[in-house]
Amino acid sequence: MNAPFANLFLAIQQQIATEVPDVTHIAHDLGQLSDKRRPPVSWPCVLIDFEDFRFSNLSENVQTAKGTVLIKLGFAPHSNTTHTTPEAYLHKAIGYYDIEWQMHKALQGWSPADELFGSLSRHSVTTARRTDGYRVRELRYTISFDDYSTKPVQQYAAATLVVGTELTV
Repeated sequence: MNAPFANLFLAIQQQIATEVPDVTHIAHDLGQLSDKRRPPVSWPCVLIDFEDFRFSNLSENVQTAKGTVLIKLGFAPHSNTTHTTPEAYLHKAIGYYDIEWQMHKALQGWSPADELFGSLSRHSVTTARRTDGYRVRELRYTISFDDYSTKPVQQYAAATLVVGTELTV
């Protein structure tokens, strides 16, 4: 892959798969959780997307990009979380907080092996308001990278030396 976003997606996907084994489904966010029926994912799931990237010019067509990696962490409905809920059920019902914490520890300060990318830094966490019972936490991390893909390639003409000629300066 040559595209920075493709490489970033694959690196984040691998980091989550390695460091957060409780997550069973990691994919690009194509609106799977927007489906009115049962979302086509396994639980818990992570959907990754990139939003609000801004670009600034450096020199020679090189740009710096800075934006947000959106991680949607989705969970199927669980039991009640009232103060009278038995502890075993309560832990299962709010266990998504532990997975979210594992996710944060895996991503905060982490950067892909590719030297173009900076490290991820958590920006915000929100809960998506839903009426279907599914729990979706939205974790936003900022990251920056330099894009050298349009930098002109320097070409130099080969010098030829003619034997027997005198070089004057």
